[in-house]
Amino acid sequence: MERQIQPGMKKISGRKGGPLLQFLTSGQFENPRDESVMDAMIRYVIYNVALVAGSAFLISFGTTVFLNGNIIRGCLDIALGIICIMVIFLLRTKVPYIVSGLIPLAPFGVLCVMLVLSGGEQGFAGLWIYAYPPIVIFILGLYAGTILSVLVFLGLAAVTLIPGLAGFNYILPIAFRFIAVYALTTVLIVAYEQIRVLKDRWVKQLTQALKIERDEIAAMKDNLPVGMFLMDKDFLIQPSYSKFLGNILDAGELQGKNFVEVISASITAKERDILEDYFRMVLNRSFKAQMLADINPLVEFTYENQTKKSQKVLRSSFAAIDRGSGDFFVLGTLEDVTAEKELARQLAEEENKREDEMRALFQVIQIEPRVFSDFLEDAEYEFDRINEILKNKELSAREAMVDIFQSIHAIKSNAVILGLENFSGKLHRLEAKISALREKDDVSFEDVLRITLAMEKIMQEKDIFRHTIDKIQSFNKAIGDSRRQDRYVLVETLTGACEKAAEAVNKKASMVIEEIDGIVLEKGPRRIIKEILTQLVRNSVYHGIESPEDRAARGKDQTGNIRISIKFDGEKIHIKLADDGKGLDYEKIREKARALNLLKDGEDGGDKNRLLQFIFSPGFSTAEGADVHAGRGIGLNLVRERIRDLQGSIKLQSEAGKGTVFNIFLPLEPAPAAVKAG
Repeated sequence: MERQIQPGMKKISGRKGGPLLQFLTSGQFENPRDESVMDAMIRYVIYNVALVAGSAFLISFGTTVFLNGNIIRGCLDIALGIICIMVIFLLRTKVPYIVSGLIPLAPFGVLCVMLVLSGGEQGFAGLWIYAYPPIVIFILGLYAGTILSVLVFLGLAAVTLIPGLAGFNYILPIAFRFIAVYALTTVLIVAYEQIRVLKDRWVKQLTQALKIERDEIAAMKDNLPVGMFLMDKDFLIQPSYSKFLGNILDAGELQGKNFVEVISASITAKERDILEDYFRMVLNRSFKAQMLADINPLVEFTYENQTKKSQKVLRSSFAAIDRGSGDFFVLGTLEDVTAEKELARQLAEEENKREDEMRALFQVIQIEPRVFSDFLEDAEYEFDRINEILKNKELSAREAMVDIFQSIHAIKSNAVILGLENFSGKLHRLEAKISALREKDDVSFEDVLRITLAMEKIMQEKDIFRHTIDKIQSFNKAIGDSRRQDRYVLVETLTGACEKAAEAVNKKASMVIEEIDGIVLEKGPRRIIKEILTQLVRNSVYHGIESPEDRAARGKDQTGNIRISIKFDGEKIHIKLADDGKGLDYEKIREKARALNLLKDGEDGGDKNRLLQFIFSPGFSTAEGADVHAGRGIGLNLVRERIRDLQGSIKLQSEAGKGTVFNIFLPLEPAPAAVKAG
């Protein structure tokens, strides 16, 4: 920017600063520390100093000259000194600065020419002319100062080159030296001032650009939802941190606080040591920036605010910056990504839900609609039963868990048969939770509530199954004959149970349906019969039928047979299930009974009929471990409970190496207090 005072420019009034500064600046500047007026203020200071010194010198020198007889020269010096004094006062008025500058400097130029003209003492008085260009150019600025300097140059040339004009003749070499030195001085001063003006203009543009950039950075720092801050080598937060840092950390004043201390509740003591070592690595710049970013221990972390008892997920980054003289700081940024993480979690849940629905749909479309619809009816029946159990205030929480466990196991067994792996897996996990509660002496309300909520989610998935199967095909339109339909569903269910169980334990087994009396399926407790037989079929495959290798070693066909018949003799329903497996292992039953304290002290367990009663106890299983297919000891317990509900009976026969036979007797019509038949 060109550093000059433009003509007609309004002066800045004000009275701030000390008396001396007020005098030297003519009282024109309200804030002397303002960088934007520094150039003009310096001009005022130098101009005032020059006027004071010049007026004193000119008046004293003019008086001496006047007394020595040079009246014209003395009067001229005194007059110019008085003008300088007048200008000192004039600078404090509203007269434009350029006018206040021309009034003394124009006569001063004339005086310099006259000194060259008269020669003065041995001709040295004329040397004042060389001070003229720097004085006028600096005080008046480049353009006005250059014009006056050129006018004085013309006067100098005339005085030295025109013979007889000066008080004594300047020989040509001396005249050219006078002119050349003046011209050189003027050119150098003009060049210097021009460079200075260009430099100031460039500095101003750069300063303006930096200011714009600084303002943009400040705007971003204070408006972007990112916390930015600087840390020194002691991890102390510096003053220039963004306002969002306080919002993110839910903290007040952070200046001077140790950043590691601020987040100390969110990290362990070991993590704190690691973090401090990491910050030192950042400050020392001992590794590349990308590597330091990759090993950032706080790239994402859970921030805990102990005061507000809140948690946030924050993402951070750290880098070293040099603030001059090799003084490095850590530039840190914190971003609250809690909402982003929550959205990602919700999207993942939705994605998993869609995958479950697609998987369920894929599984459903591979199942015979009539069989699947029957499965849903059975599941809804068991869920209704669970609701009644939960409403029964006479049952203790532990007793309720035992009954609920049976219903969940029944649904799971049917789901396994149909190959609904995802659904049966969820039921299996719920079954495990209920099993743990079943063993507790004191089941709390919160325990029951958690189980209820888990069942609610499973019921929602069951509803999706219902919606899907209704879209695929109407069950009622599939087969019109109810008896044929019920028989088909029962056979398909039991066959599926046999195949799934055999596949799970790497065995071979086949179902043989010898007889099914239609009146039993029409008037009898069809749902309970199916549930009982499903459990017995799975039990026979899992515990009775041997592996193909064992059967071959015993001279048996590698495929075991399970035979079922359902008859009505006019009084009771007779259900018979027989397998040609290895029979019951009484020794294993005896060992398990001792482990569960079912045998009293002193009992040898020799009574086989008593041992047979144990296998129907809840939680009794001779399996080595529990999985989705068997091992929790609930299957036969469920069979006994269902038979008791119908006021029926069960008889069990077993012969080692030849197999096991279950004979079940049920009334055709359930008793009033019994569970409602399907």
